[in-house]
Amino acid sequence: MNQVRHFEIEIADLRRSLAGMGDLVLRTLRMAVEAILAPTIDARERARAYEDQLDKLDSDIEERCQQILALQSPLARDLRLLVSSMRVTLDLENIGDLAESLAKRATAIARQERVINPIVLEPLGNLAVDMVRRAVEVFIAGDSDGASRLVADEAESDRMTKAGYAELTQRMRDDTAHVDEYLHLHRALSHLEHICDLSLSIAQEAVYAHRGKLIRHKKEELEREL
Repeated sequence: MNQVRHFEIEIADLRRSLAGMGDLVLRTLRMAVEAILAPTIDARERARAYEDQLDKLDSDIEERCQQILALQSPLARDLRLLVSSMRVTLDLENIGDLAESLAKRATAIARQERVINPIVLEPLGNLAVDMVRRAVEVFIAGDSDGASRLVADEAESDRMTKAGYAELTQRMRDDTAHVDEYLHLHRALSHLEHICDLSLSIAQEAVYAHRGKLIRHKKEELEREL
């Protein structure tokens, strides 16, 4: 097998590993969102079952990227893809950690007297799941157009989170007996908003990897891709 062919196989394997990690993160997040909407005591333990798998995938992908960098000396686009892949795995690991924390909140709520969820909790949870799914897809496929469309979704997640904060603040004023429960829901909204932010970060990595434009943490730059 010649060196070029071997390199192509390495990159294809890397893409498959990233897709696999993205799928596992999505399963963790879906479970956590379902749990926070209808809290159960075992939610945290179910989320922990995914943790070791995610940690191993993260380590494997980072090691693979470092091996390719050391042995293949990639240039230009391939080099950007490897650098971005290591950053994306970190974002995915952080999303997995936030999903576990979301499940932890669900377990805490399940042990207390139930309160009504904020109106935006379910749509924000659904948006977070959808943004993670699409962010991974656009990175794997190099779809810069798809990446730019996530900007509007991230802005919508900010709007929903602020509305949820306002609703919970009012409820805590009106129902002081359940402040702890409302605080858990407040943190849940914060976790979901952060997950949406990380999804946008993954989309920005797609633009860097495939177009060579470094726009991480620069939403206005991604908007210009529209």
